[in-house]
Amino acid sequence: MKTILLSVLAIFILCQSCKTLSSTTYIEPQKSFVLGEGTHGSYTATVENVGADQIEVIQINNRGEATTLGTLKVGQKNTYTVPDNTTINFKNSSINETGTIKILAKGDTNLSMGYKENK
Repeated sequence: MKTILLSVLAIFILCQSCKTLSSTTYIEPQKSFVLGEGTHGSYTATVENVGADQIEVIQINNRGEATTLGTLKVGQKNTYTVPDNTTINFKNSSINETGTIKILAKGDTNLSMGYKENK
């Protein structure tokens, strides 16, 4: 009985760890890091700005409507709840500084990731 219980517990922990994404992400000047473009489920992302300049956070829904969620100042941490099929852009407007953010996402972590030039 203990063996079965331990096996179930191990499988549960393994499944939960697969639903977590942790990353330190570097964003070149005048570029945006794009997280979750396309089809995916909801998730929460705790993001900390560990770089030298502020990062603007923009949410884009599946209809293409953009909403600014605010600006992460240097050293600031915030948690974002991201609905299904919604994209989050982390925009580095700095001319010289590379942006650096730490991301911890939980939920549907089968997310696309990439970079785009700022518009």
